[in-house]
Amino acid sequence: MTSELYALALRHNAKVALGLDPALPSAERVVNSAIFASREKYARPVLVSQGRAGSQLLADYVAEGNPVVIAEVASRALVEMLREGIVDAAVRGNLSSKVLVPALKYTFGRRNLQRITILDIANRKIMLAPVGIEEGEEKRDLIAFASHGRALAQTLGIPFKLAVLSGGRLEDRGRSVRVDKMLDRSDALAEGLKQAGIEANDYGIELERAIDEGATMLLAPDGVIGNIIFRSLVLVGNIDSFGAYAASLPKVYVDTSRAKGSYLLPIVLASALAG
Repeated sequence: MTSELYALALRHNAKVALGLDPALPSAERVVNSAIFASREKYARPVLVSQGRAGSQLLADYVAEGNPVVIAEVASRALVEMLREGIVDAAVRGNLSSKVLVPALKYTFGRRNLQRITILDIANRKIMLAPVGIEEGEEKRDLIAFASHGRALAQTLGIPFKLAVLSGGRLEDRGRSVRVDKMLDRSDALAEGLKQAGIEANDYGIELERAIDEGATMLLAPDGVIGNIIFRSLVLVGNIDSFGAYAASLPKVYVDTSRAKGSYLLPIVLASALAG
């Protein structure tokens, strides 16, 4: 599957805006990822930098023949480039989400971004959602995530098998009022998915069993729990992440964590999806 994503990226070689804050320690990783993606023809990155024209990092990048946009507010510049079609796709890079995410929502008229992350677990591509802490608070949002995930799986050639997660094992009902409410919520969600024509299995809290039994999308109870799962797997367990695709947008945008060791995989995903 990884090779297929790289092949798609090579085929499209899309123009991808990549956010950069040169003042942060992660800046070097952003620039090096962009240089590598450009050299290998996975994408044609355009660095959108937060007002640091004199940076040696940017000088090195430009020396490779790559374009840089210097902006007073890089987040807004990146969103405008995406909206106007100046680039084929955009990746957050190491910019703060505090300005970027609201700008995306406002510009494209969306209540939330419906971010779905793609993880590489034991050489399998597994989608996880929601991962934005403000997302997935209502049943209709979670059903929309499942629908977007099914479409994304089809685009990327991933067989779609959805696992609904909850706050306890299915046999744990009665041990905690809070757990009972979460199990009731997952039961209602499973029924709502069925009515929407989306097949799903309820695994309770057993995400390990879901993965062992071939699930390719994990649907967390809400974005807070999904974000904790993501951080546990990626930032502690060193599972590779291709970033989080914003499924609700009409343009290709891939969100990233500023704690990532490399930004190559999100650039590859953005270029692959841009076609």
